[in-house]
Amino acid sequence: SVSAYKKLAITNQDRTNIPTMTMMTMTAARLRISVFPLLLLIVHAATDTAIMPPSFPAHWGSPPVRQTRDFVQLPGDYGRGSGTVRRWILEKMAEDDAAALNDASSVGHRHATADDGMLWPDKDLVGMAGEDAKAAVLAGDMALMAAHVHIMHKDDMVTMDYREERVRIFVDDDGKVVRQPTKG
Repeated sequence: SVSAYKKLAITNQDRTNIPTMTMMTMTAARLRISVFPLLLLIVHAATDTAIMPPSFPAHWGSPPVRQTRDFVQLPGDYGRGSGTVRRWILEKMAEDDAAALNDASSVGHRHATADDGMLWPDKDLVGMAGEDAKAAVLAGDMALMAAHVHIMHKDDMVTMDYREERVRIFVDDDGKVVRQPTKG
């Protein structure tokens, strides 16, 4: 009705003093729609965990504020982000591994870094499980992406082209590394 519209008509000066919810209600009233579906949409978008990447562990602190403008695959299930965040995640994972190494409950668990602190390619990975070797390769070279580190059977056929961003890890039937992984 005309009287309802006049009640909703306000000046721009008054509009700045009205809270957002009131503005949303007034806009919905003008368009003759309910505000409730809009609120559900806002709440769903803010809490939908399928859309949001998993959060970092609290003991890691905040990720770096200054980041590079590249877009790389992040380790774990953290999705994609900058190379700076990737490096930060790998450092935090290495710190967690080092802390777990000191923990008595982690005896027998293989880590990406050795007790002497050596990293791949200096560290010998022969005899290590394939997945552990992959973690060691990724921890040793921050520029590598997980998608370019391949675990392959020692008898698999491969192309002979050389790619600086690729590492092949050859394993035996038991899943143990049979020769030192190299780039290419």
